[in-house]
Amino acid sequence: MREYFRLVKLLKPYRHLLVFSFILIIFFSFFNAASIYLSIPLLKTLFTGVNTDLTVIPNGNFFDSLRHSLDSWIFKEGDKYSALIKVCILLFSAYFFKNFFAFLQGTLTQYVEKSLITDLRRKMFDKFNSLSLRYFNERRSGDIVSRFITDVNAIQNTVSVTFTDLIKQPVLIITFLVMAFLISWKLTLISMVTVPFSVILIIFLGKKLKKYSIRVQESLGDFTSVISENIYGGKIIRAFRMEDFEKKRFDVKLKEYFRSLMKSSVYTALSRPLTELISVGLGVFIIWYAGREIFTGSTLAPEEFIGFLLIIFQLMAPIKDFSTVSNRIQESYASAVRIFEIIDAKPDIEDLPGASDKKEFQHNIEFRNVTFSYASSDKLVLDSINLNVKRNETVAIVGLSGAGKSTLVDLLPRFYDVTSGEILIDGVNIKNIKLGSLRDLFGIVTQEIILFNDTIRSNITYGQKNVPEELVISAAKNANAHEFIMETENGYNTVVGERGLRLSGGQKQRIAIARALLKNAPIMILDEATSSLDTESEHLIQEAIERLMENRTSIVIAHRLSTIKDADRIIVLENGKIGIIGNHTELINDEKGIYKKLYEMQFGN
Repeated sequence: MREYFRLVKLLKPYRHLLVFSFILIIFFSFFNAASIYLSIPLLKTLFTGVNTDLTVIPNGNFFDSLRHSLDSWIFKEGDKYSALIKVCILLFSAYFFKNFFAFLQGTLTQYVEKSLITDLRRKMFDKFNSLSLRYFNERRSGDIVSRFITDVNAIQNTVSVTFTDLIKQPVLIITFLVMAFLISWKLTLISMVTVPFSVILIIFLGKKLKKYSIRVQESLGDFTSVISENIYGGKIIRAFRMEDFEKKRFDVKLKEYFRSLMKSSVYTALSRPLTELISVGLGVFIIWYAGREIFTGSTLAPEEFIGFLLIIFQLMAPIKDFSTVSNRIQESYASAVRIFEIIDAKPDIEDLPGASDKKEFQHNIEFRNVTFSYASSDKLVLDSINLNVKRNETVAIVGLSGAGKSTLVDLLPRFYDVTSGEILIDGVNIKNIKLGSLRDLFGIVTQEIILFNDTIRSNITYGQKNVPEELVISAAKNANAHEFIMETENGYNTVVGERGLRLSGGQKQRIAIARALLKNAPIMILDEATSSLDTESEHLIQEAIERLMENRTSIVIAHRLSTIKDADRIIVLENGKIGIIGNHTELINDEKGIYKKLYEMQFGN
């Protein structure tokens, strides 16, 4: 229940609204009870009339005095038709105010509910963007999206339970019980025998619901991930004719979700009918007992007995609703756990105490005995890397797939932290530089281009505000992108689609280069920026990259070796270690070196 109480704490900013909501519940309960009680004078008016002297004030409790005052006002003319009109006016007024306060309270509760889930999603997203890439590499995207949507929606039901059922229903129950007790304390005590049975039922069903609700959310995350993978990998699925396989895989996950959902639904559905059955059994017993009392000359008047029955049967609805509170809380328990798992996640990469800003890059980047391995594996991806990159130097990194090339450059902006060793910029350990300031030093262009479902202009100016139009156009021209941009439907205002699907690979690459040019960072990281492109696109992009690297420190991961022949130095990585360093001429003359073998594989002898 710890997560449940944490959710309640999130409602602290809305406590004044909740107090007002509680007041509205009290007014609603009063008029609800009044609307039921008025059935007694109505029945008396229609069927019995007044057989007592209304001038005699009873020596009873406050309720008796209040009832006598009401009867005196209703029947003071002694005319049943006049009394009927008064009762009808009172009934309409009671129902009007009952529904008026119900509307106000319901609207207020909805406002608090929607505000809470909005705050919850905001907290999740804020934490989401503070977590390192390691967190997302270890989780499925579909599962994370499911937490933002399905789990948060499940939490909304918990809020409704807390401030509708946990408060409203007990107030209604107490109000009806007081009225019933004042009419007949003996019958009211008899009616309480169902309470132990209801409690036992609630505990049993609650445990089952908690168990299956966790399974439901886990299964939902599984099949959501399959959907996400099919959207992202649609081209590959069709190319390899795996549609049937994916359908079967989805069907398995969907059936698992269906089974978990049905088991949860069965226990949810059992709750209300079982509680109602117990309540109806009690009601039938009360009818029998009270009828026997009336037949034997009980002081309970027939209209009071009918009014008592109406109150008792009205009592069943809040008791049934209250009996499902535990079940609904248990259902949302799994969602709360999954949500707080994100909110409580601790960023493994953050500013260290005393970290400072760094505005300029002046001298060099140095890797000192850097070792790295992923948390999920003991295998070293990088092993004892020692490297010094000077300002305005172009350094290329080559090697076989899996040699650790991309990982090496990912360590520079601290997408991951080194396992041991250190990386220094101008002699300062990058861990002692504020993350935002550190990442401002880098412009990054990768093989897999990330574009957002927005305009071309917004993608070029991403991360920057109030950029003059001439600077955007200048960056696009230097990236060889201006010409094709102007040929699009709306020029720079053309929306590129999700992941930039409306653009070709070469066009997306040039937009990314324009974005890097506009950022104008002193250090450029180019991660296989020209791989998998046609000859014309490669030529345009290579030309744009040369402009991008001009007067900057550049670290280039190259798949096509023809693009790095002019690099100042080429670092050859072998199994996470630096094998050899040299320029193109030196490495191509190394008969036994990997670089020469790679070059010959691409261009022949």
